[in-house]
Amino acid sequence: MHMKRIIIVADDAHTRAWIADALGGVDVARDQCAASEMDARLLTDPADLVIADGSRAPERVFGSAESAVAAGSDVRMLVVVEADALSSLRVPVRFPADFVVRGASAGEVAARVRGLLWPGEEVAPDEVIRIDGLTLNLATYQAQSHGEPIEFTFLEYSLFAFLVTHPNRVYSREVLLKRVWGTDYFGGARTVDVHVRRVRAKLGPEVSWRLETVRNVGYLWKR
Repeated sequence: MHMKRIIIVADDAHTRAWIADALGGVDVARDQCAASEMDARLLTDPADLVIADGSRAPERVFGSAESAVAAGSDVRMLVVVEADALSSLRVPVRFPADFVVRGASAGEVAARVRGLLWPGEEVAPDEVIRIDGLTLNLATYQAQSHGEPIEFTFLEYSLFAFLVTHPNRVYSREVLLKRVWGTDYFGGARTVDVHVRRVRAKLGPEVSWRLETVRNVGYLWKR
């Protein structure tokens, strides 16, 4: 049986060691390369999975992978990101991709790796939600409308997924900030309104009517 092979792309020795340690329980062969070598490796030797340090600019790493895919390479990628890069993070839909926040547990990193290397085996039935032509995969952070991908940012997706999985209950902006953005977020509550508008626009009228505004209170997802 072919052993899966992973390339770890990182210049920082601590990052390489953290990833290698997390892969200790995963039956894979490992290789490493510097960030400056990544573009060439993606084109000539992408392996079964590339784990790349995206730091605060994951879009650059994902962009390199998308260029390689356009050139005919078969790419699967897991990108390491900083927590403060999540607000603008967009995970590509043209190839299998996922992310992990720097400092995540070894168990989470291993789970993300297994999900990319052996897709389908890690998704339980209750992790896929279907509504009016919309498919929401809670395991892969992906959403589709009638088979076409919806490119949510991480926070747009997180807000939408939270409301969908807690239907028919009103949540105030303050509660949504705590549950979606986290207790360390100090921005204004109106950022929730901005993200709700973006989510509705991307969903389209067929589905967006379910995301209701409750005047002077907050929002709910109507099932």
